[in-house]
Amino acid sequence: MGTQHTFLGKSLHWGFVLLYAYGIFKQIDDLSQLEEAALLRFEIIFASVFLLLVVIRYGYMRRFETFQGSVVPIHRYHKRFARLMHVAMYLCLILLPVTGLAIAWLYTQGIGEDQLAMDVAIGLHEFSADLSYVLIAIHLVAALYSRIKGEGVWTSMVPVFTERGPSNNEYVVKVEAMEHEVLRKAEELIVSRKK
Repeated sequence: MGTQHTFLGKSLHWGFVLLYAYGIFKQIDDLSQLEEAALLRFEIIFASVFLLLVVIRYGYMRRFETFQGSVVPIHRYHKRFARLMHVAMYLCLILLPVTGLAIAWLYTQGIGEDQLAMDVAIGLHEFSADLSYVLIAIHLVAALYSRIKGEGVWTSMVPVFTERGPSNNEYVVKVEAMEHEVLRKAEELIVSRKK
């Protein structure tokens, strides 16, 4: 198999998954809940730790290939798209605690839900949460697709359901051939437009 992610890389990935899931399940339902000082402090600390860990994780993980562990060549456009999705996910996961902290700060300043600044902060917070669900779902589907193809990327990060090499399944091979053809045509189109 290809190069595995480091123990630290795997720990940051799976630890962050748990932290994100906890953040989703413990979220507050109503702004008035922040009247409780202990909860407000906890939310501020949680958002700060979340933000710090996202930044640390991004700083550490960006040194690795997007398709770390791949045992097959990956088209450069596929790599670019995957990199774009990862960056979008990180930006979204940074926006989530930043807007949460903005909501907390506005709340401590006496700005309520009926005021524009709070409406904007809450709207951005909800948008980043919804977008994070979509981006994580895309990430999961892409990881599963890579696992089905047997590229080795799954095995570099996930300790179960490991791959044994590229798939020889006739349907997987056909889908992969179509994928390569689409990428080849996209590259031809882009190159022809640059001329």
